[in-house]
Amino acid sequence: MSEGRDPSAQQPSSGSPRFPDPFAPGSPSSADGTALPPGQRDLPWKATAERRDLWGPRQQALEGTVRPPTGSAVGPVHRSWLVRLGSPVVAGGLAALATVVVVLGTGLGGPLLALAAAAGIGILALGGTGIAVNRPIGTVQERHVLDASVLSSTREVLERILEADAATRDKLAPLRPQASSTPAAALVLEDVDSLLTRIDALVGTEALQALRPSAGEVTMLEGIACRYVPELVDAAEDTIGFLRTFAGTARRDALANLESVRAQLSVLAEGVERIEGDLVGGVSRDLEVHAEFLRARFADQHLNPIIDV
Repeated sequence: MSEGRDPSAQQPSSGSPRFPDPFAPGSPSSADGTALPPGQRDLPWKATAERRDLWGPRQQALEGTVRPPTGSAVGPVHRSWLVRLGSPVVAGGLAALATVVVVLGTGLGGPLLALAAAAGIGILALGGTGIAVNRPIGTVQERHVLDASVLSSTREVLERILEADAATRDKLAPLRPQASSTPAAALVLEDVDSLLTRIDALVGTEALQALRPSAGEVTMLEGIACRYVPELVDAAEDTIGFLRTFAGTARRDALANLESVRAQLSVLAEGVERIEGDLVGGVSRDLEVHAEFLRARFADQHLNPIIDV
């Protein structure tokens, strides 16, 4: 990441440039000489009062709804057990009965041949119907339609963004089963999916579609969707693979990498949110201004990003 012009992007004078150690020598201490925990010590360098929640524990009540792991809100939706069990049995029985009637009625064979054929046809019908009705009911992703009045050059860029988002979603699908046993990995995939949804929604707005392809908002969104997010997903994919075999210190390092990827996704989400606000307010910024905003936010959070902004 290149050096930003914002003062907040400057490196601290001492300590690690990435994650300052609150218990390192020289850290603030209490009257008896023991180091203060993060929640009671002064904020790190360049931190402001508005970012107090980024440093130290937060003592507040948990919010949200607790759902069972098998609930439809946290997994794929299936049909009722009556449909999944009854439909294959009914289909198999009807196919077998129809086979018996056809064989005996047309004189193609005797009772033994009719029963054998009915058993074979019935099993095939039962198995095929069972596979069909037990398949999860997937939700079809709505593809945002570009207005016919969009400039052809702008349309090409916006279509690349939508195609990149769709490709990234396809890449997330096989990662979800691997990440289901690791909450940190599951949160990363959720953040990616949420970010892609916001980008798609922005592409579908009239305000963005009215811009030229050289506009900073369009160019930055293309960079986020086509380069930044895929690179972070690749890094998360490698780390999720490591978690299946690593233990001890190596596993802790892998989990720390996932937290870093999630923090970088959060910065990208802030960039998308800023573009959303600019479009609503009728403000236009060039690419360098958007890039400088991301660089400053990475520096504020002491991150060494994988992506090259």
